[in-house]
Amino acid sequence: MARRIREFDWATHPFGPPETWPQSLRSALGICLNSAFPTAIYWGPELRLLYNDAWSTIPGPRHPACLGEPAAEVWSDIWHVIEPQFAEVIERGAGLFVDDQMLPMRRYGIEEETYWSYSFTPIRGEDGSITGIFNSGQETTDKVLRQRQTAFLLEAGEAVRELAGSEEIMTAVCRMLGEYLGAVRVGIRERDTSAEQFPVSVEWAAEGWGPAGQAVRWSALGTMREVLEAGRAVRVDRTEALENRKAREIAARLGAASGLALPSFKSASLSAVLFVHKAEPHAWTDEEVATATQVFGLATQTIERERMLAREKAMMHEIDHRARNLLGISQALVRLTRATDVASYKESLLDRLSALGKTLGILSDAKWSGANLQNVLESELAPFMAEGGEDRRVTLRGPKVVLASAMVQPVAMALHELTTNAVKYGALAGEGGALDVGWDTGPGGVLTLVWRERSASVAEAAAPATSGFGTQLLTLAVEDQLDGTITRRVTEGAFECVLRFPLFEEG
Repeated sequence: MARRIREFDWATHPFGPPETWPQSLRSALGICLNSAFPTAIYWGPELRLLYNDAWSTIPGPRHPACLGEPAAEVWSDIWHVIEPQFAEVIERGAGLFVDDQMLPMRRYGIEEETYWSYSFTPIRGEDGSITGIFNSGQETTDKVLRQRQTAFLLEAGEAVRELAGSEEIMTAVCRMLGEYLGAVRVGIRERDTSAEQFPVSVEWAAEGWGPAGQAVRWSALGTMREVLEAGRAVRVDRTEALENRKAREIAARLGAASGLALPSFKSASLSAVLFVHKAEPHAWTDEEVATATQVFGLATQTIERERMLAREKAMMHEIDHRARNLLGISQALVRLTRATDVASYKESLLDRLSALGKTLGILSDAKWSGANLQNVLESELAPFMAEGGEDRRVTLRGPKVVLASAMVQPVAMALHELTTNAVKYGALAGEGGALDVGWDTGPGGVLTLVWRERSASVAEAAAPATSGFGTQLLTLAVEDQLDGTITRRVTEGAFECVLRFPLFEEG
């Protein structure tokens, strides 16, 4: 700056040639140019500007044209703040220091929220009057914003932890972010991949501002899609400068002069976008993006933790229920099994416990989320279906039906009793028999399963006795546990058992 000042054409400037400058100005300028700290001098009635190299970055693109210019022109954007401070120094004849003063500078065409700590010191001329102001200071924006960010994150964290429910949490987060960022609208769009749209799920709007409303098509986002899918924030300082015409139209309709969008992922796929709208063009800072990202992430993690705890609670309840149910079934098997001797009793009981174990295996393979009816049948009848080829003795026919986990054990128990009866007395007792099992669903979600056995050896004995253990278990499973009905019919060479019970949803 010393060279630039020497080479400047001062002849036509109000200061005149440097050799005519008063000693007070020369002395102050010497101190200024040799200082390593950002320093400037405002001189004369118009407070025209001289400054050193360290200060030259402060006015941004106004440097170097601002050299020798009046302070009111150089700092027209913040003149309403610093003019009273200049006046106070001149009037009182004493220095002034301000700490973390907010100065809304517009150095790059967009208003910035900047903070500064600086001093103004009066410079007296040869006659003792104040002829200039010595200024030194530095920007503290990063420090102020970090402090504010830390306080906000603590407040937001405490607020989120006290809330319950995903909608309540996200609504509060949108409101807090909106107030913190000075936005007019903050919301969350959840991606509907089937329709390729982003409908608004949660939203906050400042007083006097309407909601974003309708869903936005994924295709309307243009190149912003690639940025979001890459996991990066989309910063739009001026929506009027957007290349995508549709995006410009949407922003104009919503009154959003600037915007911010943050992606959220689930199972490695973009699932939601947090959007922030401001009424004025705005240069989004790293601190603002980081704050919004952290709060959005905190809310997402809190909701996921809530869901996980709810799943754990439901799982513990389900485990308790299943353990009690399994214990009850085991007790029933032990209590109701009949035999003429210990060996027969043991064989019969182990057979039924083995069938119960198969059922548990099917449920475990399906992670206790239910089981396909055909898989349950195949597990029970596998030894007879394995004879294969064209001579299969067992035929299974029916649509895919998924049984809720609570239904699997009683259904499997009923099928096991029918299979045991068929092996002892019916179609599976000897050669030449055939078993046909068909099922379908009807009105009201009622499942009808028809068990048909055909064989020359099928006799009255094929129908379970009304008071036998098998009948009791069948009744316990279908009528008591499944709230269904059992219909049996025996004719010469055939036995038919029809089970009807309502299907119910998982959970």
